[in-house]
Amino acid sequence: MNPSNPYPTEGYFYLPQFFQPNELQQIEPILEKFHQQWLIDHQEEYQKRLINSHSLTSSTVLTQEERLVLFQFIAGERFQPLLSVLFSEQALFLNTQLFFDPFNKEQKNYWHRDIQYTGMPIEDQQKSILTQNVLHFRIPFQEEEGIELIPGTHRSWDLPAEQDTRLGQNGKQPSDALARGKQIRLQRGDLLIFSANMIHRGLYGNNRFSFDLIFLDDTPLLRPFIDPNNHPTEAEKQQLNSSLFL
Repeated sequence: MNPSNPYPTEGYFYLPQFFQPNELQQIEPILEKFHQQWLIDHQEEYQKRLINSHSLTSSTVLTQEERLVLFQFIAGERFQPLLSVLFSEQALFLNTQLFFDPFNKEQKNYWHRDIQYTGMPIEDQQKSILTQNVLHFRIPFQEEEGIELIPGTHRSWDLPAEQDTRLGQNGKQPSDALARGKQIRLQRGDLLIFSANMIHRGLYGNNRFSFDLIFLDDTPLLRPFIDPNNHPTEAEKQQLNSSLFL
């Protein structure tokens, strides 16, 4: 592992001003188009609670040309050196997400590990995080409060108070402050890579708009989580570096 890469011990890798302006300008109109239609189609869910959307690459809102632009961005040379350092074996593309502020400005954020939503028993979650790699590549399109995370928890389990808070039990709420939390504020052009399995929460405010690419280990355990509709067709793969795709 590259000694300048803090991911193995910390669970995240912050790269300020990673992107050139033209790199984001190329995909920004596509993301905005998807988002505006999503707000119309999911108005009720958005007003109730939702703070993210997903599966842009399988959306019928986008044209074939727009979908290919996203795939070219995902499979582009910019990410390849990072993926080769962060994943000891082959990485696969999982999905895309957009993150935005809640409709209700009083809605509270929440500590979580993505793995807690898989239905896996806690004992299995504790074992899985020791070796499993599921990584978010977060790309903010404007200045935002960013992410609060607990360094090192991609490979270690919660302290008792952290688990009570994350799961909202024993008098704790998932929005309560945690002593080990570290905030990483983000600017347009930054890239934040972090483990989906670590304890983290998104921080709302400033009308955030972030695009996440998610990559994972190519293993029999994780492959079933991939929706093939989010991956390019055989014809599209002819125009891409297809090592990240099924």
